[in-house]
Amino acid sequence: MPTKCRPSSVKTETQMSQAVACDLGKYAAREVRVGDCIFDVVAYNKKEKLFRLVECKLSRKASGIGHAFGQVAAYSATIAAHGRDFVVAYSKKLVVPMHQGRWMEATDYYRRIRIAFSVALTDSACKRLDLLHSMKKLLPDVGIIRVKPDGRCRHYVRVGKNKDAKLTKPRPVVVELLRPE
Repeated sequence: MPTKCRPSSVKTETQMSQAVACDLGKYAAREVRVGDCIFDVVAYNKKEKLFRLVECKLSRKASGIGHAFGQVAAYSATIAAHGRDFVVAYSKKLVVPMHQGRWMEATDYYRRIRIAFSVALTDSACKRLDLLHSMKKLLPDVGIIRVKPDGRCRHYVRVGKNKDAKLTKPRPVVVELLRPE
């Protein structure tokens, strides 16, 4: 997506999801519904052959940050149970459709998908390093995207003057689409 899609400021979760979708590229979709879950941002990265699912939260409070991580855990279980529904719902939301060959690649011929889960948090929430470390201990596969007030996204947090990308890196999981008999 062109840089123009990024909002000039982030004051709402809608603006935050727009900033994250812009950051994740042309195969990003917002508000993808699967069952009773609405995923804020879903994107596909063709170089990594990886889907990304991001839950956005404006809160700086421990309960808000914890809620975002908890939602991602529930989303992971939903996709594991309804992987095919996820692929269909995502494809319907895409502004730039993926062609058949790309879908075959993305889904390993409709057998499985690789997906990385992340939470998008505000710049100020990402300063709560003790809390983020605790959350990562509980849910080590979940990544963190830091969203600055101007809508720019960073895939690292600041620890003093240093950048810590290890803490924010998600670990992809594989979800089977066709269940073996």
